[in-house]
Amino acid sequence: MDTRSDPRRSEAEPGIENPNEKPLSPNEARQGFLGRPVLIILLAGLILALLVWIPVEWWGNAIAPENPSNQPAPQETTPPAQTSPPQQ
Repeated sequence: MDTRSDPRRSEAEPGIENPNEKPLSPNEARQGFLGRPVLIILLAGLILALLVWIPVEWWGNAIAPENPSNQPAPQETTPPAQTSPPQQ
């Protein structure tokens, strides 16, 4: 590990301005780019997610059982037997 001091590097404390540095404009001080490139990446990710999701939904509906296991099967009920009154 090199512990020597680099004379080109500023050793100023945070919050203390270096008199050799000129102030930056807001555009120069920005850390990254915003706007169109970020929007394109977000839209591309959304489109890719939809391109995967839609076929999976169709496939899942195609292989789904007609009667899911968490619902009881419909049962046909037979009418009760007719009892005739006793004949005398």
